[in-house]
Amino acid sequence: MQEYNSQFRRIIKKLNDIDDKLEKPKSFDDYVSELEAKKILGRGTTWLWERRRSGELPFTKLGGQVFYLMSDLVKYLEDRSSKN
Repeated sequence: MQEYNSQFRRIIKKLNDIDDKLEKPKSFDDYVSELEAKKILGRGTTWLWERRRSGELPFTKLGGQVFYLMSDLVKYLEDRSSKN
């Protein structure tokens, strides 16, 4: 039963994430490149890749380049600082 609750919570979270993205149109100015994100976060390529892979850090890929919403980077930093 707990497995179903966990799956249900994950589905609800994904639906809420999709809903948030649909409600707020983004402009190109809202995004930063991976190079800029590395400078902002003070982290390297592998660290960012691990966060993308785990789903901790949302991203958009255009061609071969990865972009992040500045608001997602700020939210990630805020979430991490509140846990410490």
